[in-house]
Amino acid sequence: MVKEIDIDQIYFRLFDENGVIHPTKIENSPVYEVVCGNEEPYTEYYKRMVKLGKAKSWYMDTEKFLEFEKTFNYLEPPYENEYIRLKKTGHLYAGWDGAHRISIEKKRGKKTIKVSLMDGEFKHQGYSNLIDVAKIFNNLKYSDYVIIKDDDNFPNYFDGDDLDIFCKNKDELHSEIMDLIEEYQDKYKITEHNKGVRIHVDFRYKENEKINYRIDMLDTFPYLANFGHTHNKIEVRDEYYDIIFSRKIKKTLSNPLMVDEGNITVNFPCETDDLVLRFIEWTWQPHKTRHINYVIKNLKNKNDFIETVNKYTNIEIDNQYVEELLKNGK
Repeated sequence: MVKEIDIDQIYFRLFDENGVIHPTKIENSPVYEVVCGNEEPYTEYYKRMVKLGKAKSWYMDTEKFLEFEKTFNYLEPPYENEYIRLKKTGHLYAGWDGAHRISIEKKRGKKTIKVSLMDGEFKHQGYSNLIDVAKIFNNLKYSDYVIIKDDDNFPNYFDGDDLDIFCKNKDELHSEIMDLIEEYQDKYKITEHNKGVRIHVDFRYKENEKINYRIDMLDTFPYLANFGHTHNKIEVRDEYYDIIFSRKIKKTLSNPLMVDEGNITVNFPCETDDLVLRFIEWTWQPHKTRHINYVIKNLKNKNDFIETVNKYTNIEIDNQYVEELLKNGK
């Protein structure tokens, strides 16, 4: 289907040095920067594409792209049917191809562009980042929270991911977050579920109601609650909840390339508490092996870890157990 699209509703999907796709605002892309006179980012990106094996024979290096720009005229004969291809993703449109052509048209001041909309799935999924999580937390006034069990991706996220937050008052945090996501009310089906110890806020695609992103807020430990699925019951002393907050840390992270450049400062548990919470989560729900794998990969201070688990939970571990855990990989 051919449709005329607002150029500012388009984003690119670009690889990082590890081959992970990052949704990227046009203005933040090396493809757009080179037509604006800054060649270095594009030259480096071209080298990355070659290294990753993604630079097909038609993929232009800096010199060829700038030469191409001089004579390019979109949809003029004999290329009147060579439409740029996009895929609608949520409230925006992802580039299937055509990043070079779109960048040229935007630099020339074009506000809209005729494109062909695709129905298929991308070969490489990558991050989603349709919801500007960084903006939500930059504007959040509520400060008694910590983001738990992050896989070092935040504020990036994959389609269907959830963000787990411990807070002192979930109703207060929930109320403010609902105000901060008002701009998405007409773009997604936003659903709320109060399950007693936790409140879910889901961003669902309107066309199929699949979850793009979930914010999960808790103001108490959930490990004795019954959620209707198989899990162990873990006792954790109430005082540990307050201790987590008393020694929380702040991290300053870069905004995703999908939004304006800048940083975001957010709260996380300290290193020991982060690992203890992941260990408890795995003990509570053993099928969630990513949590114990993270502990195995990142555990450095074994003494603090063992002391915290033994002091504040009904799980008993010792140095021998931890050594075997690290040795066996689980």
